[in-house]
Amino acid sequence: MTIRLIFNLCLVASACLIHLLVAPAQAGVVLDTTRVIYPAQERQITVALTNDNKDLPILVQAWIDDGDEKSTPDQINAPFLLVPPMFRMEPGKGQSLRITYLQDKPLPTDKESVFWLNVLEVPPKPKAAKGEAKNTLQLAFRTRVKLFFRPKGLKGAVKDAPSQLNWKLLREGSKQVLQAENPSAYYVSFENVSLAVNGKEVKNDDPQMIAPGGTQRFVLEDIPLPVDTKSEVRFTSIDDYGQIVPHNAALTR
Repeated sequence: MTIRLIFNLCLVASACLIHLLVAPAQAGVVLDTTRVIYPAQERQITVALTNDNKDLPILVQAWIDDGDEKSTPDQINAPFLLVPPMFRMEPGKGQSLRITYLQDKPLPTDKESVFWLNVLEVPPKPKAAKGEAKNTLQLAFRTRVKLFFRPKGLKGAVKDAPSQLNWKLLREGSKQVLQAENPSAYYVSFENVSLAVNGKEVKNDDPQMIAPGGTQRFVLEDIPLPVDTKSEVRFTSIDDYGQIVPHNAALTR
């Protein structure tokens, strides 16, 4: 069975899961991190996986994409070598993924670059008990986490990037949007973003990551006007270790 066929079959199974699953299910393969940091000076990094299923082995396929979550493993264009790309994990056992940056495809040296590590798991087909129907639905679970390639000697510290954001309140048609500008060389990921104004806190619970030197806008519904000088931006960022860090910031005019 080819890599592409395995991937496509797993997508079909995942789609079936959405419509047919009536009881909660959990992925068996667990990563040791919620994001991967690749320091440019390192020849290679590793990511540890564990099969938390104590009874069944799991077939695992892993690959890195450059942002297109629909790309298949044979379409990837990320400058990394990942070994092994496919393997079997025995119950309760671990496996390390080795990731190597291919320097023949240079990345920017003055800012971070972001990619995505995908881990797709396919459990074995369960054996039907005597007298039971043999038709079963296999559920494939896919974990996708950010991989940040971090050049050596970037200006500033990654932990300071969230506090360096510049915030403005703008109007887009009939909506108010909160705009963040990121002057740092690092990506900033958010858990949530809100504006405390006139005794009310208006939230955006699905804020998108902001790129180095980039701008991101967050739509806020039903902001009480007028916005006074005491209004405050409140947001939580996610650090290298997956920890949630709270911040307060003033609006700039």
